This record gives sequence, C-alpha cells and structure tokens, in this order.
Amino acid sequence: MTVKPETPSGFRDYLPREMIQRQQMLDTIRRVYESFGFSPLETPAIERTDVLTGGQSSMMIYHVNLSRGAPSEQQALSLRFDLTVPLARVVSAYPNDLPQPFRRYQAAKVWRGEKPQAGRFREFMQFDADIVGSGSMLADAEIIWLMQATMAALGFSRFLIRFNSRKILNALAKRIGIDDVAGDKTKEFFRILDKLEKIEWIGVEAELRRAPDSSADVRALTLGDEAISIVRRFIEISGSDEEILAALSDVLDDDPSATQGVAELSEIVGYLIAIGLPRHNWRMDLSVARGLDYYTGPVFETTLLDVPEIGSVFSGGRYDGLVARFSNASLPATGASIGVDRLFAAMEKLGLVKGRKTVTEALIIDFVPALRGEYLKLAKELRANGIKTEIYEGHERAFKGQLSYAVLLEIPVVLILGQSEAEQNVVQIKDMRQRSQVAVTLNKVAETVKSILVGCVDM
Repeated sequence: MTVKPETPSGFRDYLPREMIQRQQMLDTIRRVYESFGFSPLETPAIERTDVLTGGQSSMMIYHVNLSRGAPSEQQALSLRFDLTVPLARVVSAYPNDLPQPFRRYQAAKVWRGEKPQAGRFREFMQFDADIVGSGSMLADAEIIWLMQATMAALGFSRFLIRFNSRKILNALAKRIGIDDVAGDKTKEFFRILDKLEKIEWIGVEAELRRAPDSSADVRALTLGDEAISIVRRFIEISGSDEEILAALSDVLDDDPSATQGVAELSEIVGYLIAIGLPRHNWRMDLSVARGLDYYTGPVFETTLLDVPEIGSVFSGGRYDGLVARFSNASLPATGASIGVDRLFAAMEKLGLVKGRKTVTEALIIDFVPALRGEYLKLAKELRANGIKTEIYEGHERAFKGQLSYAVLLEIPVVLILGQSEAEQNVVQIKDMRQRSQVAVTLNKVAETVKSILVGCVDM
C-alpha cells in the first residue's frame, strides 16, 4: 500500500529553491542581531507542559505522548509555542552562567494548533532577540532600533514599527470599569483594540458593546455609552508625540500606571530621535495592544505598508514578570520576534527574493571515466578556494545531457576536462550566463571561475 505524500494542514515543505533564499534571509538577520551584541541560544523543542503554560493557558498547543514506557516516564510534555517562555526558564535555571543583562537571540521552530491562514502556519519559525535583566527604556529603544535595522538589511523600505504601552492600556481598562488586569475581560478588551486596523472603529465599537451569548460567555464586555465615548476619545488622540502624550493624561485622569507608561514612551521617543532612526519607519500608536498575557510595558509591532494583509511580521514588548514563574527573582526583560515564515512569504510577494535551485556554483562534467581521479583533484582545488563545486554523478553519459543538468539548475559555471584537454594540461571553463568559453591552465582554474562568479550579482 502506498501512502499519499502530503503534509498535514498548516505545515509545509521548503524545497531548495526556497530554502536557499530563506537561509540567506536568516543569515542576514543573524548578522544584524550579532552586530547589536546578541549571543545565540538553543533550547529543546519539547518542554514540560507546566513550564510552557504556568498551569493555565488558552493557547492551542501540541501535547507529546510517548508510545512506550513506564507510567512514571509519561510526563506531561508539549511542543513549545514560542521562544520567550523557554528563555525565561533558561535564565532561571542558570543564574550563575548568564551574567545580566543577558542579550540572546534564537532561531527555531515553534508549534501552535491554530487555524491555518494566509501566511500563518501551525509549524513556523521565529527569530527572537531579547534583553533580560535591564529595566531601562534604553533596552526597549534598542529593540526598536534592532527591528528597524533588520528590516532595512532585508531590503524593506516601506515598513512601520508601531509601539504603545500596556501600562497605558491597563489604565484605560480601569478607567472604563474593567479592573481585572490579568482577567478574561481585560484580555478581550486588548484583543478588540488590537483589531482596530482591520475592522475600523465601527467594528471595534460593535464588539465592545456585544452582550453575552450565554451565561457561560465571560468575555463579553457590554460597554455602555460613557465607556465607549472614553475609548473613542483614546483611540482618536493624534498629533505630535508631545501632543499625544499630553492628551493621554487628560483622558486617563492621571492614573499612576498611565503616568508611568507615558514617561516610558516619552523616554523611548527621545532615544529614537537621538539615534536618528528614520521617522517614516516608526510611530507611537495607542491602538497597539499585542495579544500575549505576559507583556507589562512597552509593546511593539511591525507592519509592511505594501502588504498590510499579512499582519505583523516583527513584534514583541516588555515582559518584566515572566521569569518570576520559575524563581523568586523577578527579572525585567524586553524583546521582539520575527515570524520568519510570514516575513518570507511577504518577501516573495514583494519580489525581494530570487529563487535559486541549487547552491552549486561550478559543475565538473564527467564524460571520461578514466579521468575521474583528475575530476576529484579539480573539485578539491575549487572547494579549497571557496567555490561551491559538484561533479556530475547522474546517469547521463552524453556531454549534452550533462550540460542540460547545469541549465536546469541554473549553475553558472561548467568545467570540461576531456582527453584532449588533459593532454594539453588545460580545462575548458564555460560561462553559462554569458555563453562564452575559455581554456585555461590548471593553476588558473580557480582564479578564472572566481572572476566569472563576481559578475553573478545574485549568487
């Protein structure tokens, strides 16, 4: 019986044509992160369920079961749903090995059992950068700077990093009568505000006014006219950074949490101006809420102006209480995460990636079996000079058939060493793009191939 070769819903394969460009994208991100002094970290794909959820979570996660083993080995295990919770565990587990502040990056897959959508998968890669152990707003400003530098390095120009503060949003929730800061109604309130860009004010108002569907519906806010008016005044605050921050105090009645949030945003804005970060790439936006429960201060998200339907591609915020789940120490922390798959989909759509079918730069034709020892020596020389080289090892014996292989994979250079070339101590080097060919001595092969590859700007 044969099995249908397909992936589960929400999962996908990346073939070499995509993986080559995807890897280049990851390499670019890594270079930017390391330029900011972030060091690599790796954690297991599987964590204890209570580590991930803290004993409670509404997120749909994948649980792991051992097919065999004693009952004592059957721990509650799950696939990680993000990289931030494992980071908090690591920081708590190795206090003496990780001096603070600890700047780390991690690129790895995570899993969520959510409904697949355009640009959203059940298995996807995140590329995180976090600073643990610093309560300074300078750290948050650096995260925003990192976000801008990364997006620019990837070739994006029309993007916007928007940021807000959960302290201000908490104060707004309190102002309209929602006092359970970590409760269902507050979470629902933030979720609705975060949809403003998609459903506009008319949709937000309808959801804020929604009555419970049943006695079990604990999320319905059912806000009245006065509360709706306050929310609308909050949403419509506009003007310069100074005018927005000043208006917040009036709307939120100088709430202590709001006052602190306003001061923090003002400090961040000052740092971004000092950096000289391009103003068209960032904006303070009071509608940004972020969905995860653990955010405690500034929150950020990045949208692409040419493909807004893809949603946020680089987001995060401050989470000062998360480490306390694992120890008595409450370490401040801030960071951001790239949704690699979503961002890559956007790059494809915007034409920022050029598909390549292979990494091979030079192909050595094999049509004289007696010369295979020479082919191996030639490959060794090219590889030693940093040229990605392969010897043709397929079933085609004809020269034309092997050349077709190079054409199919768009390999830019083909090397030909036949009996006559061996007798003359030369190699024929064929530039597949320029459709030209030159014979060079063996000691000039690597130099000649490199000169051809220099002209291949997308290699």
